[in-house]
Parts: sequence; C-alpha cells; structure tokens
Amino acid sequence: MGKIQLLDENVISKISAGEVIDGPYSVVRELIDNSIDAKSTKIIVNIIEGGKKLIEVIDNGEGMDKEDLEKCYLRHSTSKIRTIEDLYKITSMGFRGEALASISEVSEVEIISKPANQEEGYKITINGGKFISLTPHPSQDGTIVRVKNLFFNLPVRKNFLRSETTEFRNIFDVVIKKSIPFPEIHFEIIHNLKKEIILPKTNSLLERIKNIYPEIKELNYIRKTYDEMEIEIFFSKPSINRPTRNLQQLFVNKRYVESKTFLTAVSNAYSNLVPKGSYPIVFCFITIDPSLIDVNIHPAKKEIKFKNEGKLFHYIIQSIKEGIETTSQIITLEEDNLKFNEFEKQIKRSIEEFLIKKREVGEKPQHYKAFHQLPLQNPKTNYVDKTFSQKYSLPQNNYQQSNTNQNLTQLEKVNKWNFIGTIFNTYLLFENSEEEKVLIIDQHAIHEKLIYSKLYKEILENKNLQKQILLSPLHIELSKDFQTIIKDNYTLFNQLGFEIELNENKITVKAIPTFFGKDIPIEDSIIEICEKIKEGIEPSIENILEIVATISCRKAIKGGEKITSFEAFSLLEESLNSKDSFACPHGRPSMIIFDKKTLESLFLRR
Repeated sequence: MGKIQLLDENVISKISAGEVIDGPYSVVRELIDNSIDAKSTKIIVNIIEGGKKLIEVIDNGEGMDKEDLEKCYLRHSTSKIRTIEDLYKITSMGFRGEALASISEVSEVEIISKPANQEEGYKITINGGKFISLTPHPSQDGTIVRVKNLFFNLPVRKNFLRSETTEFRNIFDVVIKKSIPFPEIHFEIIHNLKKEIILPKTNSLLERIKNIYPEIKELNYIRKTYDEMEIEIFFSKPSINRPTRNLQQLFVNKRYVESKTFLTAVSNAYSNLVPKGSYPIVFCFITIDPSLIDVNIHPAKKEIKFKNEGKLFHYIIQSIKEGIETTSQIITLEEDNLKFNEFEKQIKRSIEEFLIKKREVGEKPQHYKAFHQLPLQNPKTNYVDKTFSQKYSLPQNNYQQSNTNQNLTQLEKVNKWNFIGTIFNTYLLFENSEEEKVLIIDQHAIHEKLIYSKLYKEILENKNLQKQILLSPLHIELSKDFQTIIKDNYTLFNQLGFEIELNENKITVKAIPTFFGKDIPIEDSIIEICEKIKEGIEPSIENILEIVATISCRKAIKGGEKITSFEAFSLLEESLNSKDSFACPHGRPSMIIFDKKTLESLFLRR
C-alpha cells in the first residue's frame, strides 16, 4: 500500500483556515476588510479577553440578504471577483472568499445582517464550519459578526495564543493600520466593555495620523505624480526620529503593506542625516494601477509584488529627498534656553580659568597630580569632578576616612598617566612613562559603561532606580496604544524611576529617574521604552537593564564632542575605580592598552 494518502476534507479545511487565521488579530483584519468593502462609514470592534472569548465587528455598510448569508461562510464564495483576470485588477480589500470560511472553521460564528432596502434582517449561526441555523432577526442596516471561542477545535493552536494583553495589542495595531488610509470612516475599539479609542471620521490623512499619534508634533508633506503611480508622503525632519521603524508605514491602494524595499528606500533617502539606530517618521501612500501589483502572494495579504519594484524604490527616495531639501531644517531654540546655556558656559569657563591658574604651579601642564591632590583633603572643593558630574551625571566620589589609603593608592595609579590629547575628538590618549604603556579610551563607550554600572548596581540593590519629584508635572499627549502599554507595565516604569498618572487622553509625569538631566528628553525616553515593550520585551530585571543601557548611551558623552583635560582625567579615574569598564554595555571595547614594545614592533624597531 502506498504511503501517500488523500487528506480528509475536514483536515484540509483546518489547514486552509490556519494559513489565513493565526490569531485574534487576523480575524479582526479580515472582518474589517469586509466592512470596508461594504462601504461602511462606521466600524466598531468589540473585544473580550483579547479576542479569546469574543471578537465582534459592527458596521453600517451595505449588509447581506438571506441568500448571501447562506453562502458567505462557504469556501471561495466572494462578490469581489468572477474570473482569473479579476485577480490582476483588484481594488477591494478582500477578494479570495476565504475569510469567513476560515474563521467559521475554527470558531463559533454568528452573523446578523440587513441591507438598507429590506425591512427585516437575518441571523446565521455556524459552529466549526457546520451550518447550525438561519433565522429572521431584528437588525439595524449593516452587519454584525460575532466570533466566539476561537480555536476551540484546534487545542494546540489555542495553547499558542499569547496573553490577553499581547493579543489585544496586536488587534489594536491592526485596527490602527486599517484606519489610517480611511479617514472618512469612523472607527472605535472596545476591550472588556471599555472604549479604548474613538477615531471620528476626518477630512484628511494628516488629521487621522495626528488623532492616532498625538505625540507627533510636526510632519512635512510632499505629493508626486509619476507615470505609473501617485505618491503622497508625510515625513519628519531628520532631527525628529524614533528608536524603531514602527512609524515608517507604507500603504498601497489603501492597503497596509510590509516592504523591505520601502524601508531601504527611506533609509537611503535619510542617509547621513539621522544618527545610527534612529529612524525618521514616514507615512507613504501610493496609488497605483492594480494591474501593476499582485496582492495575491501572501495568505494574510501583508506583502504585495510590484511589476517594477526598482522604479518604486527610486521614486520613494526621490520624493523624500526632494521633500527634505525644500523643508527648512533650521532648529529654533527657546530664548530662555539660549540664555541659560550661555550662563552655564560662562560658569564653566570661570571654573576652568580658575583651575588653569591653580594648575600653573604644578609639575606638568597635562599632569593629573597638579589639580587633583588638593581635593583629597576636602572632597567638596573638587570643582573639576563636581562640574563634570553635574554635566554628565557621573557617580560622585565620596572619600571616606575609612578608605582614604585605598583611594590614595588608586590615585597613585592615576597619577602615573599623562594626558597626551584627544584623537578625532573621540579617543583619549594617555601615556605612562614609568611603565612604558599607552592607554587609549573611547570617551563615549567608557562614559556609557560608567553610567550603566552605577544604574545596574542601583537596580540590583534596590530593585528600583531612585526618582526625583518634578516641581511642575509634565503633561504628555500619547497615543492610546502607548497609554495602554504604560498601564499594563506600571511596575516596570516605577522600577525605572518614573511616576506616571494616566488621564483621559494624555499622561502626567510626576517623577523621573534622578540620573536624568536636562539633556535627556523625558517624553522621548518614555516613548522609547513603550516602543521596546511594543516589540515584545517582557518586564524583567534583565530587560529593565537593557532599557537602562539604551538610556545610558543617550546620556553619555558623544563621540566627536570636545572635552577638557580635566574631564578626561575624571573619566580615567572613574574607569580605574570600576571593575568592569573595559567594554560598553553593548560589548564594544571602551579602552585599549599596549606597551612600548608593541608600538615599536609596528615600526619594525623590534
């Protein structure tokens, strides 16, 4: 007997359903597509327990009569296409006739619908792909689809569903992406009987984007028409960016699409304009002849194929670059900040001039001993360390009577090094003539590690970072998605040193981590943490430290930033006081040391 067997029709149906429906979010995606195709102007998504218990989508669209209800859940029953040629000129969101069939195979489904031209609606019930009943039912114009007990007949798939919070977040993301290109449609999301977001219909794409992402303060706009397509792009200036690509979104014929070509084009357009690891905000809307794309290459319709992807790549780069070039890149600062910065510079210059005069009586102009021995007797008068610590939040040196000898020994080690200078305003060069050694320090990497080590110790010892109460609470407008993340991860934010109060459509920050200075923007940091959680990070000590490492990187002295010899020696001292400062939190080397013999061998002297 042969090994190959024909699968049972029931098994085939379950396999097909699994390709289209892999979680509650995909049910919502397919049902919203149907509502949009039905010309709805209002769509309400009602969710219970992250969609595990109930998914309900209500619309005011065209509705279905009794005859359509009898066929709507059957495989490949659709009103969108008739022939194979129709597949290559699709303008609707749905088209394969798989959605309701797949959903009804793996859940209990009720559909109530009524066209506007009929007095009475009907209700059909399907359980695990099997017809149960079709009866008259009172109804408003439009359609209600209720999906209960998803994957009740696929226990393995059901066990792979994630937490209620995660599943709802995925649903929320789907609804948001579906709503963006349809500002003329009113959307609502309800979870566990609570309205999570209301998006009233608006007159423009920009209005819809701002309603969803109130934290976006400014976007520029360009519209270009090419032979095959029209491109509309809302984009940020290079100076406004995010820590992830979440706000780089492509919509083709009003369909959200995942495209590496698009992301690469955006990256190329902003090349050398944004810092590495930062991503500008770009919403790109392409209107193209349906015959030039294929939307039938992915079961979930997440990807599409372009007839000429190279042209698309070129057009996106060209459009964004033109938009950037015609947009003012001048960054204006508030007058108060300018005055404060100038005052701060004057204070810094005065201190440095004072220290230089003090140093003139010492041994060598670049020698540590001349300006650092005196503070041993009275550490509070250590102006160099104090100035540097206030500027960059380095750990303070508190010389206790009990460990004076230990610190003297440590300083004697530091005292052996002469500061030669800075290379490329990034690498600090020290020479130890006595031991014939050379030390090169990456100022950013070492400072990042010093900050990280201090915070790491603080978290491990206290389970929390210390917080400082703000004199004036900070009010921040955030998207509902981010507000939900903060609510669900309140303990995590508290461990990081934040005290946050959730309000109707914004948050109030009452306390921040003590190590935050004015150079760390509070709003950007909170958004960055939310972005990381949205990517799937679980609240744990290890992940908290990962976030701390990111913030440490932002807080640290930057490569290319000029620092004084005093600051260089402060970094050296802190490095020698630290046990594990030889690499930054990301694993890159922070210092390199080699002897005279190694240097001579490079010149073939040995």
